Amino acid sequence: MNSSPTPGSGFGRFPEPDRPVPPADHRTRTPAAQRAPRPAQHNAPAPNAPAGDFTTPVELRCVLQPDTEIRRAVPLLIFTFLFAALVVAVVIGVAAPDAPAVGIVCGLVAGAAASGAMYARMKSRLTRTYGQLQRLLLTPRGLQRTDGTVVNDMPWATMTRIEVRNSALPGRRANVLRSGVAGAGANVAIGAAHTKIAAGIVGRSTLTPLPGANRTQLKVHDQTAGGRSNLSGGQPFVAEQGLIFPGEFETDWTRGVVGAWLRHYRPDLQLPA
Repeated sequence: MNSSPTPGSGFGRFPEPDRPVPPADHRTRTPAAQRAPRPAQHNAPAPNAPAGDFTTPVELRCVLQPDTEIRRAVPLLIFTFLFAALVVAVVIGVAAPDAPAVGIVCGLVAGAAASGAMYARMKSRLTRTYGQLQRLLLTPRGLQRTDGTVVNDMPWATMTRIEVRNSALPGRRANVLRSGVAGAGANVAIGAAHTKIAAGIVGRSTLTPLPGANRTQLKVHDQTAGGRSNLSGGQPFVAEQGLIFPGEFETDWTRGVVGAWLRHYRPDLQLPA
């Protein structure tokens, strides 16, 4: 039956030229492509890898956001502000005891400058790492994670379990504060900034430093390995308890791409609920 409206047919009458078309009723049927947004391409299989295809490599981009991660470092930023303000205020107070207000003002300015500079450096580094460098590649051989510093290769066969661990890797700032301040406040601030509990895939993996990687960041990896590795010297390292955190690449990874690949290649591993 032809349901196309025609002028003067009563039902489905065309709107008058000078009247706006009323908004569509909530019961109006719409195409499926308009009812539900398509998932982001970086969290979906490659165009040539249909659902259920676990032979075509799939690359996932990092889903972490710099601002979200920096909020965890607020205690460290506050400590930096207070420490810098106190040091400058004391120094100026000793040099100019007759003008305590000058020392206080200069201390506040110095504290704001120090914490602001730290925030800017963290924001710039995280934006580049999360947006450009950090990737997870799923292949028939296993998982390959890179962050622009090292490549972490973990075959499916060497995965042993999924365990909740701390996924925050201590950075250079933490080491400087520990050695230069050694105070309880610094330790609390550092602990808050570098603690993030998440489910990680544990297994034997090979860490390979990338050409041109930052030597300081490689040394942090060496320290995390307890001094057993020499990534900063350009040598690969086999970690018996390697870690890859899929939550860095999918918010709901157990029901996403990573979970599907794990259920295909390692159905014996118990995924988190």
